[in-house]
Amino acid sequence: MKNEFDRNVSFATGVVLAACLAACGGGGGSDTPTPSATALTLTGTATDGSSAPIAGRPVDAKCSTGSGSATTNGSGDFTLNIDAGKFPCVARVTKSDGSVLHTLATSSGTSATANLTPATQLVVANLAGGDPAAYYDTGFAATPPSAAAVSASQTAVVATLKSGGVDFTPAGDLIGTALTPAYTTALGGLAGALATGGTTLAAITAAVGTGSAATPSGTPSLPPELLLKAGASNCSALRSGSYRVVSPFEGPALADRHGTVVVNAATLGIVFTDGSTDTLVANGACRYSLDSGKTDVVVSAAGVLAVRYTNDAGGTFHPAFLFPQQSHTLAELAGTSNAIGLERNAANTAYTGIAFTATLDAAGAITAATVCKDDATWSISGAACTARAATDSLRANADGGFDIVNKTSGAVNGRSFAYRAGGGELMLLLVDANGSFQMLTKQRTNGLPAIGAVQTFWSLTVNAQLSAAPALNVSSNTIVSLDSAAASWIRSQKSVGGTNDSPHPETLLANKPRDGYTFRAAGSATAADGSTATFGEFTVLGLRGMGLNPLILPASKTFLLSVLQP
Repeated sequence: MKNEFDRNVSFATGVVLAACLAACGGGGGSDTPTPSATALTLTGTATDGSSAPIAGRPVDAKCSTGSGSATTNGSGDFTLNIDAGKFPCVARVTKSDGSVLHTLATSSGTSATANLTPATQLVVANLAGGDPAAYYDTGFAATPPSAAAVSASQTAVVATLKSGGVDFTPAGDLIGTALTPAYTTALGGLAGALATGGTTLAAITAAVGTGSAATPSGTPSLPPELLLKAGASNCSALRSGSYRVVSPFEGPALADRHGTVVVNAATLGIVFTDGSTDTLVANGACRYSLDSGKTDVVVSAAGVLAVRYTNDAGGTFHPAFLFPQQSHTLAELAGTSNAIGLERNAANTAYTGIAFTATLDAAGAITAATVCKDDATWSISGAACTARAATDSLRANADGGFDIVNKTSGAVNGRSFAYRAGGGELMLLLVDANGSFQMLTKQRTNGLPAIGAVQTFWSLTVNAQLSAAPALNVSSNTIVSLDSAAASWIRSQKSVGGTNDSPHPETLLANKPRDGYTFRAAGSATAADGSTATFGEFTVLGLRGMGLNPLILPASKTFLLSVLQP
C-alpha cells in the first residue's frame, strides 16, 4: 500500500489520555445588566440568502419578559415592539413553505437588532443543544441565554461552517448588524454547500444541535461540517477532505506512524502525502478496495475508515485508521477516559492487549492512570490492573494533534489525534514509534441495548505482531432479551458468509470489568442448526458515537476492531 498506511506509531507504556466533550453554548445567568421592564424595539432582516427576500411573513418574539409580533416588509425587514419587555429575546420568522428560521437578541438597553437567516438558525441550534423550534416553545423560558452564551454559540457556528468550506468571518456579527454584501455572499455559499453535500438546512441544524447537546448522542453520525462536503454516491459517510492516517506498524521513526491523505468522495480519488494517487473502487456500500484490490477499506457512519493493507503483495497485512482532520484544544480533552489497544511487551518481542483509565487536566497533564496489562495472559482486568505513575503530558503540535511528552526529559514519546463525531463524542487515537496504539473515549456507564436491535459489523483483526488478518470478517447480531438487574443481555450472533453462519446465543455484561467496558465470558451454545458454537472471552470498549468497537480476545491474543456498517 502507499506510505501513509506504512506509518505506525507506538506509544510509551506510561501514556494515558482522556477524551471529553466540552459543549459549546448553553444558558445561565446573564453577564450583562438586566433592564427593568420597558418598551423594547427589535429590528432586523429576514432572508434565506436567495434572490427573493422573505417578504410579508410573520415574525414572532418571546423575551425574558413580554412578547410581540410583526410582519416583514417587501425587503424582508421588520420592526417589532414589545411593551413592558426585558431582553434577551428569541424570535422566529415563518416562511411561506412553513419552514421557520430562529434568532436571538441580547441588549442592555431598550433596542436590539436580530437578523433571521440560516446562519442564525444554526446559532440557536448550537446554543439550545437541540431543535430551535423546541427551544422557542419551552427551552428559552426555562433558561434565557446570556450575551456571552450567544456569542460563544455564534463563534462555534462560524468555526464549524468555515471547516465545511463556508467562511462567514467577513460577515461579522451574524445576529446584530445590518446585512452586508459579505453576509449575503456567505449565505449563498452556505446554500451552495448544502447542495454539494446533498443535505438540507434542517439536517445540518439537527447536526449542530445534536453535536452541542449537554449529553452527547451515541448514534454514529457525521459532524455538521462534513455534511457540507461532497459525499460518495454509495456511502454518505465518506466525504471529501483531508484525513488523518494512523498506521500501527513497527519501525524506526515516529513520523512514519502517521500522516494525511486527501479524499475526493465524488470521484473516489485519493492523494497520499508523498503525492502518489489511487482510486477507491466500490465493493458494496461503504466498502472499497485500493492498490489493485490488495487493500480493503470500510467506512463507519461517523466517517471513520478502517483499512487492511499490504506492502509486499499480500505476504503480510497491516491495519490503518483514517478519520477527517479536525482541530481540537487540550481543554476539550480534559477529563477521565477509558482506552484499549496494543502495547509493546516487556521483552520487546511482540505486542500485548492493554486497557487503561486516565485523567487529563486542561493543561494536558496526565494526573492519574490505572493500566491493565499482562504479557502472558493478555488479561485486562483484576490482578492485571495497577496504578501507574503519570509520567507524560500532552502538548499541542503545530502540524495538528498532540505530542505525548515525558514530563521529566521533555522527550516526545508518541502522537495523539482527536476526532469528534456528529453526536458530540470525542475519540482519541494514540500511537508510538514502536507501533503501540490505543483508542480512547470518555468514561461513562453503559446502558443496555434495545430488544430487537440488529447490527452488522466488519471486523479487522490484528495479532501480537501487529499483522492484520488477510481478510475482513462480517458478523451480525440481534438483541434477544435483557436482564436489567444483572446489567446483561443475550444476543443472537452469527458470522456472515463464514463457517459459523448459524446464529447462536451469547450473554454480554455491561460495565464489566469496569464502567464503560462490556464483557463476554468464554463458553459454548447450541446454534440454530443444532451444532455447537464455541466462543472465547472478550472485553470491548465501544467508542460511543463512532460506530467502532475495539476489543481484546485473550485466548487468541488478538485485537479486533468491529466497524458498524452504516
